Amino acid sequence: MKKIALFIICASMVAIGMGQTMPGRITRTTVFETFRPAIITLNDGKLLKQNEANIFLKNSSLVYKHGRLNMEADMDQVESVNFGDCEYVRVDSVLARVVDTLNNDKLLCVSLIDVDAYRTQLLNNRQITNLELREFVNVNGSDASPEVQSNYPLRNTFYYDIDGKIIKVHERNLKKYINDKNRRLYKTLLQSPDFSWEDPTSLIKLLKLITATT
Repeated sequence: MKKIALFIICASMVAIGMGQTMPGRITRTTVFETFRPAIITLNDGKLLKQNEANIFLKNSSLVYKHGRLNMEADMDQVESVNFGDCEYVRVDSVLARVVDTLNNDKLLCVSLIDVDAYRTQLLNNRQITNLELREFVNVNGSDASPEVQSNYPLRNTFYYDIDGKIIKVHERNLKKYINDKNRRLYKTLLQSPDFSWEDPTSLIKLLKLITATT
């Protein structure tokens, strides 16, 4: 992967797999438990094969092994990453998982370690150890200790990719995509007891309603 600009991440990282239901907490700092083969698509359309790749949850970036080192790719050059059973696409400077698709449109999710919530979690614990404090500093500085297992809170942010346009999933952002004849259906869906802005199934239902009007 010589054509991607790199910099060294100072420590080895550990991981846990993520399913289609986006978790609210995680005990590792990468998505997958072990580094996995991946096909990387660059902005210029070139394909690169990497035998050991992963997603770093501190900044949702592509990381991979280069010898004994963990490296982080220059995200400005990465268009998408395919791990075989799941795909990530770049949204701004981070990678978003393709949670589901509807025709050519997609529901995406960016998962990040919520550093502020993690700081509060540590400060609210009266028995904070020096090791925990050191680990917090490490995570905040893109360095995670493999010797300590923590319970990191995650912040999941959903996006729609509609006809190539990236739209953050938020009620305020989506109202303008609902035409007058479907506004009642839109309100009914949002008021349903089963609807949640954090639930991929709910968000796909909403995507169906939005794309029916575009």
